[in-house]
Amino acid sequence: MACAKCGWPTTPVSRDGASVQVCAACDTPDRNCTWCKVPMTKKLVGNGQYLHYICPKCVFQHTTKYPGKTTSLT
Repeated sequence: MACAKCGWPTTPVSRDGASVQVCAACDTPDRNCTWCKVPMTKKLVGNGQYLHYICPKCVFQHTTKYPGKTTSLT
């Protein structure tokens, strides 16, 4: 099943005893900039393997591993 917002695959997650489909990118909370304290924008990079956060004010950047996509080496 694909996310209605971004089109990436959703992952089944157990919440309150029920299994729901969520998108790790869209379900991940926005991050505030360490210095400016303003919400950072986020986007998938590296062929969907990483979430990249960018501060719109000071251009501080942070990248974290995206848990929703796996890659095969074969």
